[in-house]
Amino acid sequence: MITSNPLWKLMKKTISGITTESLEKAQVCIGGGKLVKLESMDEGYEDDLEVAGTTLLVEKEEGAAMATDDVRLGGIKRYIPRTMAKKVPITEEALEDNKYKDTMSLSKRLMASAYKTQDIDVATLFLRCTADTGGYDNVVLASTSHALPGGAAASNYLNAGTGMTPSPQALMLMRNMAVLMPGPNGLIDSLELEAITFPDVQLDMWNVITGSDKRPGTEYNDLNVVKDYGLKKIPVKWFDAVNTDFWGGLTNADDGVKAKQRRKITSNTWVDNDGMVAFHGVSYRMALGWSNWRRFILGNI
Repeated sequence: MITSNPLWKLMKKTISGITTESLEKAQVCIGGGKLVKLESMDEGYEDDLEVAGTTLLVEKEEGAAMATDDVRLGGIKRYIPRTMAKKVPITEEALEDNKYKDTMSLSKRLMASAYKTQDIDVATLFLRCTADTGGYDNVVLASTSHALPGGAAASNYLNAGTGMTPSPQALMLMRNMAVLMPGPNGLIDSLELEAITFPDVQLDMWNVITGSDKRPGTEYNDLNVVKDYGLKKIPVKWFDAVNTDFWGGLTNADDGVKAKQRRKITSNTWVDNDGMVAFHGVSYRMALGWSNWRRFILGNI
């Protein structure tokens, strides 16, 4: 049997001890200061509920009763984790033929594939921001008609849904959109534009736009005010293969795009003795989506 092979126990121990720290750091979409933070998930599903707070106070005459206000409930976003998994076979013959090093390499590649899968899933969510529905209002992430609990509508798509190419003017309009973004109760939330994300091929262009003292496109005569925005730049290499025109901004809105981990990336090794084959598998459970669309403003797609 394969378990009798002298390399089997050593192989299993080595596979289980493979470090993944470098793989985690290689993710460009998930982590602190990136597109999403990986949160833990304690139950089989979790719900986010949009609550519209009260509106402005009104003057009260002396001795008169205070005016009443309502707390409106908006939509509900449910997060249900998906199980993602894959296995590779390791035959008795591979161990007998001294393919031990190849087996170790294959195992680490499978772990790397898991981390890349998580990262690309996050990138895909942003790339499909005008196609896939979700969030509190169950419309696409980037829309000109997000429904507010009070009945009005709002937009997080730059230039009335037509988009703009990267420029200082586009960033000025995006910052203004963030500052004037209405909250669930219809009042201005005064959000801050924190970061911009884009394909890696755009990085040099954004360095010029956000780093120059003088404004590009004006023969460098005007001050480049967007330099003072202090925006973090998040280039995402996964965007490049799909859409090199895509870009957008991230605000400081709460409960935006979320990656909730029910089970972290885990490896397991087991044996099918009838086939004299060992299997090494990697899996994880993660829910991905967004609750509050105000976290993202689409610049162009």
